[in-house]
Amino acid sequence: MTGEIVVGLTCGAASAAVSEAILRLGEPMLRRSLFKVLAAGTALRTLWVLALTAWALSSGSADARAFVPALMAGYFAAQIFEGFRYTRYFEQC
Repeated sequence: MTGEIVVGLTCGAASAAVSEAILRLGEPMLRRSLFKVLAAGTALRTLWVLALTAWALSSGSADARAFVPALMAGYFAAQIFEGFRYTRYFEQC
């Protein structure tokens, strides 16, 4: 059960990598079409978490009672991190 919690937190926190990739790779586009870039990032993170949730609930190999709440906790922590990261990025612009 502890393994599922660690993997869930890690997978949820990995959604912060999407935000970092958007800031680094999509920087020229952020100035032109901010909404499109941020919407694409939100869609990618949401698909990532939904796919992992569906996998955990449908597979018998992972304990979904431990994995899914840990995944959500990691995802929400990544969202908070993303908010601070974007705020700092746009203050520098």
